[in-house]
Amino acid sequence: MRIKSLLSLLLCLLMLPAAILAEGLDPLPMDNLSYGPAPKDENYLSDNEYQDESISVKIYEGRYADTDYVYAHVKIVHPSQLRTIPSSIYAGTNQRSKNYSFKNTSTTRGRFVASLSNAVIAINGDYYTKPECTVVFRMSTQYRNQADGLRDLLIIDKNGDFSTLAAPKKADYAAYYEANKDNMYQVFCFGPLLVENGVSIIPEDYQNRYIGAQNLAQRTALCQLGPLEYMLVTSYGNQTKGNKGLTIPEFAQVCEIAGKALKPEGGCRIAFNLDGGNSTTMVFKRLDQKAGKMRYVKVNCPDIERFLSDIIYFATLVK
Repeated sequence: MRIKSLLSLLLCLLMLPAAILAEGLDPLPMDNLSYGPAPKDENYLSDNEYQDESISVKIYEGRYADTDYVYAHVKIVHPSQLRTIPSSIYAGTNQRSKNYSFKNTSTTRGRFVASLSNAVIAINGDYYTKPECTVVFRMSTQYRNQADGLRDLLIIDKNGDFSTLAAPKKADYAAYYEANKDNMYQVFCFGPLLVENGVSIIPEDYQNRYIGAQNLAQRTALCQLGPLEYMLVTSYGNQTKGNKGLTIPEFAQVCEIAGKALKPEGGCRIAFNLDGGNSTTMVFKRLDQKAGKMRYVKVNCPDIERFLSDIIYFATLVK
């Protein structure tokens, strides 16, 4: 009986969030638009890697269907490190607004927003200010439900786990919200669901004119590999020399390939397509050799930079 009790205690300890077990690390608020501590420059181990006690990020590159892509492997110790913030935080160079919110429609460069929110790494969100973004739920708060049955939704719960709703209508999403609102953390409206349980679910002839499924374009995906383990994927488009751009079926294959490269035994549990085209953005901090200082830079398609309404980013807990 004593052995059984000890095993039960050990199991309970293993199920505790890692941030509780790590001394000196406190979770971030999951119900407001605050941001984490500034990542320390010395923890950027190279132009492609960051690591401290609470988060690790490593960026890789690949090529598929005559198109370059960039993907990042992210591990965190607490779900509060996966965050979103609107571009209205930007009030000018190195200046944060005091009144930023997801009710504001301002836009700016993703690297400016990443810098002001102390992101370790960031990607573009789903451009929530556009009317096509019919559901907006950020940082535990619902802002909009105009679900029209045309786009999939990605739901992230307060454990940091992903699930999806296939093109819900307003009543469908409202019913889901009422049943799950206490555990909902983020909702993104775009889609489609690209990969499930390691395998692309998109056929080659997939059509969806609302997201330009057969267009040759830049693409962005947010993916979950496992508990508190994620992958960010961005691809180049045909505006950049030497790149064809990807259709949605091709991009789904990229996410499957990249997921299995990082996690051969399972790949992506879920890979979800976000706003693409010139909105496609991945931001990371790198050393500017000329200036001799660390700067946030756009690491994919650096010659193309659309203003964004919001970013999805990962924060450190190390103060």
